[in-house]
Amino acid sequence: MVWPVTSGDYIVGDPESPVAVVTLASDYRSLNLKNYAICGTCFTENFGIEKVIVNVLSNQRISCLIVCGKESTHFAGQSLLALAENGVSAFGGSRKIIGSEGLIPYLDEIPVTAISRFLREIEVIDLVGITDPTVIQQAIDSCNGKERSEAPELSMPEIDEQSWKKYESEVKKNVMSKIKKG
Repeated sequence: MVWPVTSGDYIVGDPESPVAVVTLASDYRSLNLKNYAICGTCFTENFGIEKVIVNVLSNQRISCLIVCGKESTHFAGQSLLALAENGVSAFGGSRKIIGSEGLIPYLDEIPVTAISRFLREIEVIDLVGITDPTVIQQAIDSCNGKERSEAPELSMPEIDEQSWKKYESEVKKNVMSKIKKG
C-alpha cells in the first residue's frame, strides 16, 4: 500500500517515525520540524479530521498525534481533542464528535471501526495554540512509539467542494442557533 493513502496539505518525513503532526491553520513549512512521519494542516472538523485519521491509521508505525498551531475557524483542533476525549455519538444516524464546537463535526465518510481504532491506538497531544517550533519539536522528540496492531487498509472517498452539502440543513440549524444565543 502506498502511504499516505489520501491527499491533503502535508509533507512526509520519516515514515518509520511514531509521530504525526497536525499544525491546524499554521504553515507547517515555516516551522522547520523534523523526526515526524507526516506533518500538515487540518482546517475542518469533518473531512479534514477524517483525512488525518485515515493517514495516521494507515501507517502502523504512528502511535502519537501532536495537534498544534493556530486554531482554524472550523475548530478542527478543538474537535480533534473532543474526539480523543469523548468519541462520537451515533444519534440520528450520523457520527457526531461529542463536545465539538464546530458547525458540522460529523465523521460519516470513514468506517466507525477506523474511528474506534484511532481512539484506542493513537495518543493525541494537545498543543493547540502553540506555534513555537522549539516546543513542538520537544513534543515530537518525546513521543515514544508504542506497539500497534497491524494497520488495516483504509480508503477514503473523494471529497470535493460539494461534499458538505449533505450537511447543509444541519449547518443552517447550527448557525441559526448560534445567532439566537448571541
